[in-house]
Amino acid sequence: MKIKAIWLRNIRSHKETYIEFKDGFNCLIGGLGAGKTSVLYAIDFALFGEPLGRSYAYLLREGASEGRVVLAFSHAGSNYRLVRGLRRTGTGIEQNPSQLELYKDGNLIAERRVSSVKEQLKKELGLDSEVFREVIWIRQEKLKEILDMKPSERQKKIDKLLGLEEFEEARRRLGSIERTYKGMLEAYRTDTDLVMARSLEEKHAKLVEELASMAVELEGLRREHEDATKAVEEALTNLKALEEARKKQEELLRKKVELLTSQREVEREVKRLAAELERRKEAKERLEKQLKELVAREMKLRSTLALSGLGAGASIEEAEGLLEEWRGRIEELRREVVGLEQAIRGHEESLSVISREARCPTCLRFIDEEYRRKMTSKLKREIVEMRHKLDDYRSELSELEGRSSGLEEAISGLRLVEARKSELEARLKDEEEGLELVEKELDRARMRLEMLKVELDALEAELVGPSDEEIEGAREALEGARKHLSEVEARMRELEVRRSMLKEQIADLERRLKAVEKKRAKMEKVSKVLELIKLLRSAYKAVRPHLRSEVIRLARFYIQRTLDEISGPEGAGMVVEIGQDYTPVIKVGGRERSVAHLSGGERTLLALAYRIGMGHLIMQYRTGHGLDLLLLDEPTESLGREDLSIDRLADAISRLRGVRQIIAVSHSEAFAERADHVIRIEKVDNESRVRTEERP
Repeated sequence: MKIKAIWLRNIRSHKETYIEFKDGFNCLIGGLGAGKTSVLYAIDFALFGEPLGRSYAYLLREGASEGRVVLAFSHAGSNYRLVRGLRRTGTGIEQNPSQLELYKDGNLIAERRVSSVKEQLKKELGLDSEVFREVIWIRQEKLKEILDMKPSERQKKIDKLLGLEEFEEARRRLGSIERTYKGMLEAYRTDTDLVMARSLEEKHAKLVEELASMAVELEGLRREHEDATKAVEEALTNLKALEEARKKQEELLRKKVELLTSQREVEREVKRLAAELERRKEAKERLEKQLKELVAREMKLRSTLALSGLGAGASIEEAEGLLEEWRGRIEELRREVVGLEQAIRGHEESLSVISREARCPTCLRFIDEEYRRKMTSKLKREIVEMRHKLDDYRSELSELEGRSSGLEEAISGLRLVEARKSELEARLKDEEEGLELVEKELDRARMRLEMLKVELDALEAELVGPSDEEIEGAREALEGARKHLSEVEARMRELEVRRSMLKEQIADLERRLKAVEKKRAKMEKVSKVLELIKLLRSAYKAVRPHLRSEVIRLARFYIQRTLDEISGPEGAGMVVEIGQDYTPVIKVGGRERSVAHLSGGERTLLALAYRIGMGHLIMQYRTGHGLDLLLLDEPTESLGREDLSIDRLADAISRLRGVRQIIAVSHSEAFAERADHVIRIEKVDNESRVRTEERP
């Protein structure tokens, strides 16, 4: 991962700040409280959105209602942009979901939901806040913290960062699971269904036989039910046909009333649309007239562009470009005029000195008469030449000021004309579209009116229907068929209830018998799981020491490689060994030396190599890639310039090549001198200001 740039708005003392970072050693330099560490806080907030304490009060600028951080970074060949915002509410400060966005190669991949952005970022980087704050970001006065820890604390901390403690936790959890499965196995052995399985099977066979005899009786009732149902359907079909005929007659009468009502409404709509058509035609003519007048005004203004040396068809941007050139020339001429006026005054003062005191105006030595005359003649000639040039400049300046004033007025006028012209054209287009729409609606309304008249004429011939006597006879026939059907259904329901109860009993027995089979299978599976749990617990117990040995071997490699890379004369010949509790032991010239007996410079080199080497290892284990980024917050806090400890640390960091990008915060100018890129931060009127100093 490499940070490319960060934008801060209302973050601590940063009101509006943009900083670019590059590969290599970047140093943020500034005085106490200038806003250096705020940049590291902003990077942490942008990546994870989690406050370092209980609230975001340390981040949001005092008095600001909202703040924002935009972080641009690259990883694995892709470019990312992460946006997070803060807002002040009645109860405190919170993240602003409306400003939460994550982009990958210009495409939005997550937004608004904090959990969604967190999951996507973990997926892309394989990084969480714990690893970032413990490995990548070395906080103030924390460089030597791991070396100063007790061995047991150091081992516990590094095991946690590497994920090795998860094996012991898994073994403990498996112990609890093993006890649970033992209880399950004992419960199966005393289960009632498993003990009474034989008697359940005999009862099930008896009930199945009784259900079969009941099915024969039901079959006879079903045939009788089918005949009764058919009679009801025939009577119902006849009645429905008669009622449908009567309903159709009533529907036709209602439809006639609706058609007459619709006819009156359509006639009113035709009148309204005709009036609307006339109004829109008048509005269109007015807009066309206004547009014509505006075009004439535009042509007049463009004639001014032609007089300025541009074509009449030149764009406003071209005219503004010419106006900028003229303004630049005007400023240049004004400077020339001021310079010439000052030069003339200087020459006149020199003439005064020569004529009054016969001294050289430059060195103030006395001069002879011949030299005085030559110098007087030369100064007067130069004054005349400068006055001529001054007149030329003033004339050109006056002409350019007049022409630029006219061109500026023409540009302003053209902008107004273009805006008004676009507005009129849009309105004219709307009127034309509206006019066309009204014409179509009017045609449709007239066509609808004609169709309604045709429908009314056709409807008059269909108003016929059945008599009341025919409908009443059909209803009586239907009632008799339904009564017979109800009697058959009552007998069937009684038998179905008895059958249903029998099926429920059989189903209950079948469920219990199936449960017996499942419980037997589960009992066997629980036994196998218990065997597997015992094997896993033994494996977890054995694998942790093996993994730690492999980790220590790799840790020694990474730390030694880093130490060799950053070491100058002080670190030459230092060999690192790592104990089982991750305690480093140094060998110099074949002799072992504890960390406590190292010099200050050697301890600083070892601390830096240890943090970076372990960082590479932890990042490989947790994310699958090495330590590409390192953030250092005031690493020189406890170092001094007099003993060159700051210089040695800066030299070590500048020699580091295993980390692609280092961003360090420091108030030490000596430290910043070794950086590849220096970013200076100063506070002016309680606001941080940033400027970048390029290194040769």
